[in-house]
Amino acid sequence: MKLRNGSPEDAGMSSGRIRHVEGLVQRWADTQVSQAFVTVIARKGFIVSHQAAGTTSPGPDSSPLKPDTLFPLASITKPITATAAMILVEKGLLSLSFPVSYYIPEFVGEGKHQVLVHQLMTHTSGMRNNEIGEHSRQKEALVDIPPADVNQHPMIHKKLFLGYDAPLWKPPGTEMSYCGYGVELLGEIVRRVSGQTLESFCREHIFTPLEMNDTYFTVPEALYPRVIRRPEDAPGGRWYHTPEAMSSPSAAGGAYSTALDIAKFGQMFLNKGYYGNERILGAPAVAEMTRNHIPHISSTYGAQFFKEASYGYCWPINHNKKDSGDLFSPKALVCGGAGGVNITIDPHYATVQVIFSVESKSNDGHNVWFPCMNLFNNAGIAAIEA
Repeated sequence: MKLRNGSPEDAGMSSGRIRHVEGLVQRWADTQVSQAFVTVIARKGFIVSHQAAGTTSPGPDSSPLKPDTLFPLASITKPITATAAMILVEKGLLSLSFPVSYYIPEFVGEGKHQVLVHQLMTHTSGMRNNEIGEHSRQKEALVDIPPADVNQHPMIHKKLFLGYDAPLWKPPGTEMSYCGYGVELLGEIVRRVSGQTLESFCREHIFTPLEMNDTYFTVPEALYPRVIRRPEDAPGGRWYHTPEAMSSPSAAGGAYSTALDIAKFGQMFLNKGYYGNERILGAPAVAEMTRNHIPHISSTYGAQFFKEASYGYCWPINHNKKDSGDLFSPKALVCGGAGGVNITIDPHYATVQVIFSVESKSNDGHNVWFPCMNLFNNAGIAAIEA
């Protein structure tokens, strides 16, 4: 099954309620709750809504937003990298139960031999961004950084090298701490095992078969004008539209894409690894990626504490967290990215919902992106009738 256009009734949804969702989004753009919204609602393989509202940039010379606008995926990049790793698992080239140091011998330090590859994807490696960042800052002033491999991006190489010997925060497997560096390590494992750059591997095995023709780890310069421009004071406002960011293939947060392309990625998981006649993953690999691997392990993320972290392989599992909507089933996969992007895949309702926007704050300092995301997701699920 591929995503194709259809009526809400084809998908067992209400046309009136879908129009209501689209009206909500348009009003948010018209009243400048946020600068831009591109949304997709799909159910049972039918795209029942694909909408763009708002403007391409915050300035007076901005033009109307188009559905094919490129957004930085930020952390939605992580499940793409995890999918690449699972493809190598299926090929018999990678074992998730092996130590990270088996594939990256430079990954050293007390207890590091106990860090397993699968723990990079559940953020239970015992590493934490704070410790890695501080260690890297101190180390950079003391050492010369060796040259990167021919097929390795120099900036990614530098980040990895400075953190290889950072101390662990806690013993592996005891607590979840969201750690982008761990997913950078996973991307490096994909590079070393496959012999390809992460970009070229994902292009061959994920983007091309999924017809994700507008997804990039390195955005071509000719497409820079299609990338959303954010206000400079918005999260990632200045960074995400720099040539440095658009050419940095970070495994943890460097991809750029459209809402429709990411909906295709989500539909593949609903299809248990297939998209049309193309197999990206087998059903067992999809099942492993989307089940909770860390029962009874807690997590603190920002100001939120979750007694049950509920995490698959780079896929947050809804369980009872309800942090992106109130009506999703416990099995829903909910992945957001810094700056205002979100995808939710609910196998119980056979839905894929994508909302790409620009994170912003109200005059009193409150983040208005998260309420919009929740309200959009609630109204989308509420359109289901059968």
